Amino acid sequence: MLKPDFDKCTARATELLYKQEISDRILNIAALNYDKKIIFESIQTYCQYVKTPLDTFLSPRKDVLRDGCTLFDKQAGYYIVLYNSEITHFEHRNWTLGHEIGHIYLEHSKDDDLEEIEAHFFASQLFMPEYSLYMMSQEYGRVTSEDIVEIFGVSDEAAKKRIHTMKRKTSFRTSKKDKEIWRNQKERIDMYFHCKREGQNFRETLYFWNEMKIEYERQYRLESYI
Repeated sequence: MLKPDFDKCTARATELLYKQEISDRILNIAALNYDKKIIFESIQTYCQYVKTPLDTFLSPRKDVLRDGCTLFDKQAGYYIVLYNSEITHFEHRNWTLGHEIGHIYLEHSKDDDLEEIEAHFFASQLFMPEYSLYMMSQEYGRVTSEDIVEIFGVSDEAAKKRIHTMKRKTSFRTSKKDKEIWRNQKERIDMYFHCKREGQNFRETLYFWNEMKIEYERQYRLESYI
């Protein structure tokens, strides 16, 4: 019986994450840089456009719409990632899109339980890189699900599952790309633990920090033209 290839999931997600700008708290899946042609659209809008009934995209139990799914247009050579527009919670929808991106980058085609497990693991690595979590625990001690929710913008359920998985691991990837991702995330992670220690609001602090960076870069560009 085939088993999930977690090493491949981790490697492919790391490769994609390495190419991104990851200073923001939440990784916006729809706004990432991809080396494949990918279009994001709601299931409802797609069905209206191609005149397809909504029940085409019901869940396996045939009682509700799927959270998401992916189609491939062979003639045009692009993927269409569909999501249920009734999902209004951003983190939920964002995770769904990350899961579907996992199917694409893992080259899935069977839509079976094994591929679902792999796509979920891909999304976990994309949002919560294992090396970054490992380094967080080395520098700050015990890392809670609440910490992960605040730092990476995932659900409490996803954070708890990731912690459970990490506890079962005896070794972690330490490639150059893993270390570079950690370096890129570290300033934001340090800020979180500082805010936690000082009783400050991390999200507000991060927002003003990012705004200051944008303003500084704008002023620098203006001065460069003078």
